Amino acid sequence: MNHQEYRIKYPNLHEIVAVSKTFDLEAIERVYNQGFRHFGENKVQELKNKAPFKTDITWHFIGHLQRNKVKDCVRYADSIDAVDSIELIDAIEKECMKIHKEMPILIQVKLTDEITKAGVTIDQVETLIDHTKQCKYIRCEGLMVIGPNTDDIHEIDQVFKQAHQVFIDLNKKCPQLRTLSMGMSHDYEIAYRNGANQFRLGSILFGQRSLK
Repeated sequence: MNHQEYRIKYPNLHEIVAVSKTFDLEAIERVYNQGFRHFGENKVQELKNKAPFKTDITWHFIGHLQRNKVKDCVRYADSIDAVDSIELIDAIEKECMKIHKEMPILIQVKLTDEITKAGVTIDQVETLIDHTKQCKYIRCEGLMVIGPNTDDIHEIDQVFKQAHQVFIDLNKKCPQLRTLSMGMSHDYEIAYRNGANQFRLGSILFGQRSLK
């Protein structure tokens, strides 16, 4: 499906982030020509190399951001979607202040026991959101959740259902939250049924990526 077809089929979507990590500019051009304008990278150097490609692309940084990479990330990203600590918030704010750039962010929430996944717990997320309210340049727009690494549809459904409830509860206290980013190529339909309004789609748009 092209971008317009996704938007028709899933009318509650705010946006689709095309996950272009490891793909070259030719592949990005092909997906861009299908109407996609939001792209996601998880390595700062790749983001830096690709950001000048098109002036109307919104670049999302979706990987684990190390603090020594914050300066370049802030310069080239239009949104940082996997923020998981107060220290990282402060580092982003500091670099944004230097160049007077407003930065939308998402807080990554971890709802599984998988050690390979980053993110804050449910008990921590409100503290991070409250901390962003003290920032001049950071704008917290919502939550990002990665589903469990399993083929068990029921387990995936339960995690996304829990994420949606967390989002609803937080939204009552923090009405500026507008984005619930969850759902990738293999589970985005389950995510949508559970209230996701942003997908992060990679292989379904670009094909299988080579391991790097």
